[in-house]
Amino acid sequence: MPRRQREEEQTTPAQVCLRCGTPYEDDATVCFTCGAPIGEVKSPTQPVAVPRLPKRETPLEEQPNPQIDIATLAPPPPLRRTTRWWPIVLLGIVLALGVGGGVAYLVRALTAAPPVASSQVYSDPNHRFHFTRPTLWNVTPRADGVLLTDSGGINSMTITATAPSPGQDAQAAADALAKSQKLASAPTQDFAGTTWEVRSGVHTDADGATRQTTLYVTLHNGEIYGIACVSPLASYSSTNNLVYQPLLASFAFDS
Repeated sequence: MPRRQREEEQTTPAQVCLRCGTPYEDDATVCFTCGAPIGEVKSPTQPVAVPRLPKRETPLEEQPNPQIDIATLAPPPPLRRTTRWWPIVLLGIVLALGVGGGVAYLVRALTAAPPVASSQVYSDPNHRFHFTRPTLWNVTPRADGVLLTDSGGINSMTITATAPSPGQDAQAAADALAKSQKLASAPTQDFAGTTWEVRSGVHTDADGATRQTTLYVTLHNGEIYGIACVSPLASYSSTNNLVYQPLLASFAFDS
């Protein structure tokens, strides 16, 4: 057989996959490239699994170090914000208390009695004098004047207007009134547009209490006016500053 003919027989198409043209071994039944059975041009209805040669594992030290792309990482889900209800509840309670307090104050203001004045004017029924007195003090009118006492009857103030004895002046009248209580002379004092004789002293009364008395006497419009201020010795100074002196400053004659 000629040499050319033998070479053509060695490269016969029977040694090549009819489907993909890949050479195969003599004992091969399936093409290792496309998986087609030897001698078939078309793939069967059910695909034939292509045998795969086991891959050689790469040693750990030879494995490439993968680079992580930060840009491709998905951002973490946003934290869910928890709603805090206690500030809203607290604010509601404060508003409710404020509204309730305002309503209570308004109701009390509308229903409360008018405030009691700390002082008021007393006018003598015989139109001889008038003055401003503490509202809480008791007033007892008399034929010759008026008696004022506090709620406990501890402090008192007596105002009298009497006819003088023949030839009696304010000094003589003051001495006569002070004699029984052993009151001593004190500097005169001016109020109500005139000068008053003053007598003052400390005495022990029948009830055993020690009191101080200050007596003011003047002659006005033909009458002897006397004002006696009496308080326990321990509280006389405060009562004199808070009650007696303001009352004397407001005292005035009507004629």
